[in-house]
Amino acid sequence: MRRAPACLAAACVVLAGCGNKPRNPPTVTAPKAAFGWVEQDIPTQGVTFQRPSAWRYAPGNSPLLATMSSGLTTIAVWRYPRQEKLPTTLDELNAARDSLVAAAKARDSTFKVIKAKGTRAAHNPAVVIVADETVAGQARRVRSTHIYAAGAEVVVDAFAPADQYEQVETPIIIKLVRTFVITKPAS
Repeated sequence: MRRAPACLAAACVVLAGCGNKPRNPPTVTAPKAAFGWVEQDIPTQGVTFQRPSAWRYAPGNSPLLATMSSGLTTIAVWRYPRQEKLPTTLDELNAARDSLVAAAKARDSTFKVIKAKGTRAAHNPAVVIVADETVAGQARRVRSTHIYAAGAEVVVDAFAPADQYEQVETPIIIKLVRTFVITKPAS
């Protein structure tokens, strides 16, 4: 009979949890807000930028400098040294834009341009392309910013599901690109 009080107590504990509302699991596929910004300096590549502090950060191996990710959104930063003359005029930037779009279409039959333009980014000549495409077998909206400075083409590729893209475009992607400072790499 000594077991009866112990069994009764265990049953009460089990039943006490039955009245609670079930909790929804956390959403792990949606990107987090920035929750502050952290300076990231890569002096060997001549690149400095601010990154979202709440996002996962991983350094890369050249030409990939770094990746940042949250949920299903990823931002990759690349630096390609260039020997040829970098585009500076609007005509040269538009020619670079056309070449980049043609290369993307040749690489991915699902590539569909939403907008593409020669512009300025991080105080340097740049090309920005926003498109829907397939990345690693997944449909994604991509904002690819090609910044021409200090003998290099620095590329910021941001990938997100199309239904999440708008929530990260201005507060994360565009803000991040505006923080870039590009110089000659430190020796």
